[in-house]
Amino acid sequence: MRAAARDRGLGSPLSFIPIHKEQDMFGFFKNPHASNDAALVKQALGPHVAVIVSASCCVQGTADTDAKVDAVVQSALKKAGRDWPVLTVTVTQAQSTLGTIARELDEAQSQVAREVSELFATTGLSAFPVLIVDQHIVSYGGVPGEALVTDALNRNRQVSHENAA
Repeated sequence: MRAAARDRGLGSPLSFIPIHKEQDMFGFFKNPHASNDAALVKQALGPHVAVIVSASCCVQGTADTDAKVDAVVQSALKKAGRDWPVLTVTVTQAQSTLGTIARELDEAQSQVAREVSELFATTGLSAFPVLIVDQHIVSYGGVPGEALVTDALNRNRQVSHENAA
């Protein structure tokens, strides 16, 4: 069979299997979502977006708090007449991606990434969820009030450490 395949110009009988240069030998250790994560994180660090940086990947039960933050943000966006996306980025997505996209970030995006990293370094997982609106940290550590988010949308940039409700 090998000789027949070679005689027909097909090369190795396994030559039909696509091999991607960025994969390891069997593709076991390659994150198939890495490029999606990079695009998500880059968008999250950009302007005209609300972002919930979540620890749901690391701390059980935090998804409920994230959902409450999302509801507050959606309501504030609607009242402000803004049609911005609300993205959720996990700590794991951010950490695994930032090193590979750091050179592609502009100064404002880099500043937001530094601020979230410093917040994580000083307060640990208790900092999450972190709410970023239009490249500014608005709240961390709990569910912000709608008025705080509305103020941020109106360019009153305040940082508040809110206790989880």
